[in-house]
Amino acid sequence: MTTNKELYKQFCDQEDVPLFIQYEWFNAIYRDDEWNVAVEKKGNDIVAILPYVVSKKKSFKIITPQFLSPYQGVWVKYPAGQKYASKIGYEKDIINGLITQLPQIDAFKQNFLPSFTNWMPFNWKGYDQSTRYTYIINDISDTKKVFIDFKDNIRREIRKAEKQLTIEVVNNIDLMFEMKQKIYNENNDTYPISLSKLKTLFNYCFDNKCGELIVAKDEEGNIHSILLYVWDRQSAYYLHGVTASEFKTTGSMSLLLWEAIKRSSLKTKAFNFEGSMVESIERYFRAFGGKQTPYFQIRKTDSKMLKLLNY
Repeated sequence: MTTNKELYKQFCDQEDVPLFIQYEWFNAIYRDDEWNVAVEKKGNDIVAILPYVVSKKKSFKIITPQFLSPYQGVWVKYPAGQKYASKIGYEKDIINGLITQLPQIDAFKQNFLPSFTNWMPFNWKGYDQSTRYTYIINDISDTKKVFIDFKDNIRREIRKAEKQLTIEVVNNIDLMFEMKQKIYNENNDTYPISLSKLKTLFNYCFDNKCGELIVAKDEEGNIHSILLYVWDRQSAYYLHGVTASEFKTTGSMSLLLWEAIKRSSLKTKAFNFEGSMVESIERYFRAFGGKQTPYFQIRKTDSKMLKLLNY
């Protein structure tokens, strides 16, 4: 009998599925016993998927967002020429089918793709939702126009940085890990991503030509900032970045984001900043001229004990 994971692979081989919910992404980054997928079929056709990672926190089993996988959730294949009213009913039936396939867990929480707009079937099954925001430049084909749409301060930062720094594509993800660890230590905190996990993710992106690591450095060879961006056929995504504490004012991260946008324009259509809900970060990303775009965080807690602890 064909397993859900095998069906999931078949679906992704045939459909243009976004990077973070592709079978190969899950299969490469997570252990086989960490993840699974709900698959909905109509007759012999696979019409929807909902991949997920189950984590253990103390005695609780939870489906939760994963570091460096900013979006999860449902991906649906729609019939050609479907009317809008039929589409909504179609989504209801499919999502209900996916929900019934989820394992017995204490809590569910995922950040859904911005393209997912109908969370009502989850609401009717007792789930809650909060709206979050990212910034997306929806058309990066004309990079001159993209640059003009940046706020003045960002353009000044980039021009200043261009005179002092050079950009290199590197393949050593240890540089990112070491700088991240240093920053977290300076703030008496622990960097939450292991080197092995970071290497696994980067190696997957490198091997599959869907990600690059770029650095900005000065004449003495000091690295000011490091940026990891990835892409699929629809969009590029700012995935992870860091700036050395002593070089925060050199404009190096703005320079790297501009470089990532230019390089992405040769590979895909849009650029997603993976916008943060932190006010200072939101203000920075907004200055690059992208469109504020909502996406849903959908969640449900079944465990009474966990509800009390969260309360």
